[in-house]
Amino acid sequence: MAKVQIITAMTLDGFFPCEDEELFRWVKTDKHGFPAWHERSTFMLPIGYPMLDLICEKDEKDASCIYTAEISDEKGLELLHGLSIYHLIDEIIIYILPLTAGKGTDCQHRLPANNWKLYRTVTFKNGIVRLIYRKSSR
Repeated sequence: MAKVQIITAMTLDGFFPCEDEELFRWVKTDKHGFPAWHERSTFMLPIGYPMLDLICEKDEKDASCIYTAEISDEKGLELLHGLSIYHLIDEIIIYILPLTAGKGTDCQHRLPANNWKLYRTVTFKNGIVRLIYRKSSR
């Protein structure tokens, strides 16, 4: 069965960072940021991808197949909502930026309710922390 993962970035207080934020540009362009996951992905899920099709495809593909959804703005939250409703997310990769926004689009409270197990953490020299969570089998 294929794996579905989401990649996202948020500030310490749980908001999407502004597009022009320097640290967010790093996440979107650096080889250790989103591009690393794009390269590993078999298929990038676009906004509006039919969830019923994904359910069928996921069951038909082998474990080496990875569907990746980049959640970095309000439109991405629509995709996250669909993936959450059908419990399709197997892995969450979160980049935490060492800043607070105080306002904007709250993404922290939109992550799917489930039991997640911390798989790996990485701290970068610029203060960004990458957390990888996998669905817990409890």
